[in-house]
Amino acid sequence: MSASRLWAGGPSVPLVTAMNADESINYDALAKQTVRLAKAGLGIVLLGTNGEASHLSNEERRKCTVVVRKALDDNGFKDEPLLVGTGSGSAETTITVTKEAAEAGATHSIVITPGYFSFAMGRDRKAIKDFFKKVFDNSPIPVMIYNFPGAAAGIDLNSDEINELADHPNCFGVKLTCAMIGKGHRIAAYTQSEEFLAKRASNLKNQTVTGQFQVLPGFSESTLPALLSRHTGCITGTGNAIPKTIRKLWDASVAGLKGDANALAEALKLQDRVAEADWTIVKAGIPGTKYFLDHYVEEGLGGPARLPIGSITDDVKKLIEVDLKEAWEYEQSL
Repeated sequence: MSASRLWAGGPSVPLVTAMNADESINYDALAKQTVRLAKAGLGIVLLGTNGEASHLSNEERRKCTVVVRKALDDNGFKDEPLLVGTGSGSAETTITVTKEAAEAGATHSIVITPGYFSFAMGRDRKAIKDFFKKVFDNSPIPVMIYNFPGAAAGIDLNSDEINELADHPNCFGVKLTCAMIGKGHRIAAYTQSEEFLAKRASNLKNQTVTGQFQVLPGFSESTLPALLSRHTGCITGTGNAIPKTIRKLWDASVAGLKGDANALAEALKLQDRVAEADWTIVKAGIPGTKYFLDHYVEEGLGGPARLPIGSITDDVKKLIEVDLKEAWEYEQSL
């Protein structure tokens, strides 16, 4: 992999997929949102849960990747990596989608545990690990594990299982949307150990900027405590709404934990702010996140979500308009 497109760590954002009123994809808006977030200093994650990837056809997923890669390349971000969600219902289909994503411009892949057969897989832990190992073996790009029980019919990988999978040379990290910092700490402690690095250091240097295995919470509400607990960044849907605030929180947290007392005090205040905004975004869901973009940033950047995700309700609109008003005003001041 080109040294200029290694995964940088730090804060990144899973883009929402902008849509028109008829639920077709608004590719122009997707490109515009990509550039906005890249300029704010966040890494770009495409076609995750926020991107409604499971509601898109393979061709739509391919085109989204082409559009976002071109948007980055045409706007001064040719050296930026692109992490693309390529999870599908089986190992074979996941491998196919991953190869298509790589051809379309993805530099890294993130794969969720398939949940359709959770009634069988949830009890067969070897089958879950074999799924990931087969994907790792056949992916042309480095793969991140995506552990999100809520989107995988309750299947939750534990730290022992993730540490075993981390030994594979084509696995470069894990996103933990299980909201368990302790689990992340155990994974980070192992993957930053001499034992692990003796096996993985050489090829991790060709996958990530720091040469570290990436351990990333799926929320920004825990950025500061997660960083203290050895995590290497975060992937946060709230970054769609307040990317500059997220970036500022990360930078202040890093400086503060290196001994800058003033930066640490600022990070604590920013974490207070972001924790509240993150919780509001969680309550508002994907329709609320899209409405935030349409209401505050630019009409058309979000649009509707595809069924069976419900349409935006008046209560959720009020939540965005009232509870996130101050967060947006602060974002604009940066």
